[in-house]
Amino acid sequence: MPSSGSVAGTSGTPNPAATDQTAAPPPSSAPGDVSTSFNAIDALRNHSCTAASDGSWTFKGTLVNTTGSAKTYTVAIAVTIGAAIQGHALITETVQPGKSADVSAKDFAHTTGRAGICEPVVSAEDAQ
Repeated sequence: MPSSGSVAGTSGTPNPAATDQTAAPPPSSAPGDVSTSFNAIDALRNHSCTAASDGSWTFKGTLVNTTGSAKTYTVAIAVTIGAAIQGHALITETVQPGKSADVSAKDFAHTTGRAGICEPVVSAEDAQ
């Protein structure tokens, strides 16, 4: 039974190989130079989301880039009845500065007749 509270191999002086090493924080996974806007609905023009008599939904619109750099837009569209999602679509399109692009999604949701609400949401980020 050891009579001392010390552990073999330790002494009162610090061992240079065992100095305190403070871990550096991990690098950020988010690029620092990418600008993202989660509310870019103003870039979506002349959009429509309609149901045919058989209940199939079609979305059409035009993305307009009024900025000075290329943007990648993501348009999320969902058709809901109450809280229930009847169908959805994601459209991703890169648009050069001062240009526009037509986007569409056909038959992405189905409802009984024309019941339902269709709302698009648009985000934009600097194109890579």
